[in-house]
Amino acid sequence: MKRQTKNWIVFTLALYTTMFILIPPKRGPKVAPFGFYLGFIHASILNYFTAKIYKLWKYPGDILLKGIPIFTCLSWVPIANIFAYFFPYRKNSIFKAGYILMFASATTAVQHIHGFIGMWESKKWRTMYTFPLAVFTHTIMTLFLPLFNLKNIRENH
Repeated sequence: MKRQTKNWIVFTLALYTTMFILIPPKRGPKVAPFGFYLGFIHASILNYFTAKIYKLWKYPGDILLKGIPIFTCLSWVPIANIFAYFFPYRKNSIFKAGYILMFASATTAVQHIHGFIGMWESKKWRTMYTFPLAVFTHTIMTLFLPLFNLKNIRENH
């Protein structure tokens, strides 16, 4: 197995471990559909167009299924779950915007690190373009939150 494939496996497992530590086991199943649809499916669609069709970037070592990087898409499930679970549902719009900007900044930083260690390779893309893309994708995730009825997920029942 290639070193980069091992890196993708470790990275994905680390994200799932973090998710299981941060989200209580009783609440995990409630937030899981959001992670699947707005994490895995959303990342699969995005990477279908950006990595496979337009060849803007690639993920060395990631296992491809019909040109879609599997570990990359799987790694978005815990990120989306954490995003939904800790989303500031009852806060004002400025706080919500700050939350989106925080996740977009983290996404950009992780991509930069992935590029530095060889887990992500730019073809026609610059890391600075990732921030507005991440703001857009996390805003889309926010717009879909009401469909999953998660606003009371952290309250004790």
